Amino acid sequence: MLRIRDYCTKDIVKLRSSHRIADVLNAFLHSRLDIACILDDSDRLMGIISKNALYRALLHGATLDTPIEPYIRQHVVTADADDNLDHVRDIMLQNQVAHGVILDEKGYVLGVMSKSDIIRGFLHEKEVLINWLSDLIEHLQDVVVSINSESQIATFNRAAENIFGLTKQQVTGQSVDNWLPQLSDGLETVLQQHCSMDPRRISIGNHTVIASFIPLSHNKSVNGAMAVLQDITTLEAVAKELESTKNLQHTVQHALALSYDAIIMTDVKGFITNINDAFLELFELKNEALINRHWLEVIPELNMEAVLAGQTIEGGIRTIREKPCFVIQEPINRNGIHLGTITKIIFRQLDEWRDVFRRLEQLESEIHYYREELQRANRQSSAFDQIISQNSNLERLKEQALLAAKSTSTILITGESGTGKELFAEAIHRESKRVGNFIQVNCAAIPGELLESEFFGYAEGAFTGARKGGKLGKFEIADHGTLFLDEIGDMPLSLQAKLLRVLQEQSFERIGDVKTRKVDVRIIAATNKNLRQMVKEGTFREDLYYRIDVVNLSLPPLRERMDDLSLLSEFLVKKLNKKLNKEIIGITTQALMAMQEYLWPGNVRELENVLERTMNMDVKQWIEPQHLPEQIRQRERSDAPPLPVFIHEREDRPKESHSLEEMEKHMIMSVLDQTQNNRTEAARLLGISRSNLYQKIRKYGIKQEVRFHMK
Repeated sequence: MLRIRDYCTKDIVKLRSSHRIADVLNAFLHSRLDIACILDDSDRLMGIISKNALYRALLHGATLDTPIEPYIRQHVVTADADDNLDHVRDIMLQNQVAHGVILDEKGYVLGVMSKSDIIRGFLHEKEVLINWLSDLIEHLQDVVVSINSESQIATFNRAAENIFGLTKQQVTGQSVDNWLPQLSDGLETVLQQHCSMDPRRISIGNHTVIASFIPLSHNKSVNGAMAVLQDITTLEAVAKELESTKNLQHTVQHALALSYDAIIMTDVKGFITNINDAFLELFELKNEALINRHWLEVIPELNMEAVLAGQTIEGGIRTIREKPCFVIQEPINRNGIHLGTITKIIFRQLDEWRDVFRRLEQLESEIHYYREELQRANRQSSAFDQIISQNSNLERLKEQALLAAKSTSTILITGESGTGKELFAEAIHRESKRVGNFIQVNCAAIPGELLESEFFGYAEGAFTGARKGGKLGKFEIADHGTLFLDEIGDMPLSLQAKLLRVLQEQSFERIGDVKTRKVDVRIIAATNKNLRQMVKEGTFREDLYYRIDVVNLSLPPLRERMDDLSLLSEFLVKKLNKKLNKEIIGITTQALMAMQEYLWPGNVRELENVLERTMNMDVKQWIEPQHLPEQIRQRERSDAPPLPVFIHEREDRPKESHSLEEMEKHMIMSVLDQTQNNRTEAARLLGISRSNLYQKIRKYGIKQEVRFHMK
């Protein structure tokens, strides 16, 4: 709504009743106004005096020194500043006056409204409405095309440009027959017959649209026609997808009906969505209105709270309706979104299935061993090659770790968080030729009261809620393999003593069991704490410390191996390109120098986090200083040339300072030359897609400059 305050004349003449005619005329000459507002001592409106009133006074014998008080009009038309134009127009017409005084919210004079001000306001309002309508048409998702009475295109919005592949400048004022033959018949029919047409289906390139044709009229005369097109290509695809979903749902129902095992599915809130006959048989239920009922109403003994929270429940034996059953519960996720749950219950011939599972576990262990052996035989390099480095200290540590992997000694890996302790432990296990699994336990992530059962397992009936059949501990699972104790400095003292006994005797008892079990487990421990200091403070057992600190590998922080920063960054950018579906080429020298000045308290883990966060920003091809987080940019150097840091740098790269585009062009030419114009191989070496490479070749006009090699 347009308000009076936006259009009234605010530069007005304000006088007192004591002023003379000469004062008013002089004010009129300077302001070029026809009226003046007369204020009292409180600055409130007393009345107005017009130029005409002064002329009449002078004609009747008044002099320039005559006071103006007798000529003041006290009955004045006023309006509030927040009233609309229609209101002030109506009251001025009703009182047959040419001016009205506008008052603010406190009753003081704000300005004067004249007929010309009202006309100007209405013209502006019309202009605003026209602009709104134009913007609305321009930004509609539907295509809008209109023609005038001579069949020339008058309106062609942005959606029309997209679907027809034409610009507004190309078609405006042109014949609709020549440029839009798909619409010309409908538009010209409406123009001639002066009536709308029923919607029709039209194909435009790869798009399917529903077209509506309507006449445009002015003063009861048709002077144009408009077509509105709704693109239903996506809707048709959705309809096909819905049909596929129905077919898939029918297939799922059929598969559930044929399943030998009991199956139930729920949505994310626990309401039943699917159930099969085997489930009904097991729980002695009838399939009467079970769908959409909550599991607590139907099968409370199944206990689905954990899986509904998104946890995968490890398969185990439960007794259901006095029958031993093997129950598996898993959440249903899609694209990281929790959609529901599925529960499978094996209850027929369970003993036979149990034997099969045990045999499968043995076979899986053997296959894992032989696969590792085969991979080790085929590899020319070691597992430590996955640890990216050119730092001499870290390379020396990798050599020491490779030697230590061949022995059975306990290894302690120390270093700050994020330095790669887990990578070292895994590589040591892979090079150790141990046939068992690599099992990791984070001593800081498991509550102290649960650590003992995690390490040693428990027997059936050991405590309330104990799983039927008991549970294997990490030592049994890691038998003939490696147990990696991460953050061992956070292990409670009570458990340290029990761990020491296992390390010394390679035997233990499950919680609630009297049977001693022998294991062959190699221990690799890791910590970011000073265990020597903890021994002095009495928070870590001295005998356990010396038992685990046989081979000590102290990993350096990233700030002490900054010669690895470029190499690590290149590796991580390639890794994150695949993860994030990006095509980032690399990092500029300026950005790398800013990163080298940073202390990296989170080490390599923080470096990967920073790069992933940066690559999620608006980065096109190169990571530059402005893309980095604030805490790193604060240390940025201003004297570094903005050249690329990596991605297949060659000795023949330009020595002088070039722009990024020149550098990129030279790099593409060099790689094309290196690969003898093999575009696929060149794209792979550059770390970009083939289509992106072709775009850059066209962009830089490289086609004529590439050198070809004849075989």
